[in-house]
Amino acid sequence: MSDGTVAERVIKVFAAFKKVPPEEITMDTTFEELGLDSLDGLNLIFELEEEFDLVVPDNKVQEMKSVRQAVEGVEALLEMKAQGIDPNAVAAEEFAAQQAARREEKSSDPE
Repeated sequence: MSDGTVAERVIKVFAAFKKVPPEEITMDTTFEELGLDSLDGLNLIFELEEEFDLVVPDNKVQEMKSVRQAVEGVEALLEMKAQGIDPNAVAAEEFAAQQAARREEKSSDPE
């Protein structure tokens, strides 16, 4: 693992990806301000996964729109990993529960 706080490491990944000095990126910088399109965002997530040796579930990727959200997401995933929790399994369970609730709503909806 690299040196530095999670925030410092995330900012370094963003800076290297955008080829700008880390000082130009703050916690409040948004993906939009960095000029990232959806493909750039995905590639950036892959870079973060490699830096932190973790897998970011798809539902978390969609929530990340700024450096702060990326840092908070990575910190949460690192905490889950430290506790032995698989965030992808949790995400799959949440998705399955949402789908079951939708099916239940449709079946009880009078047409």
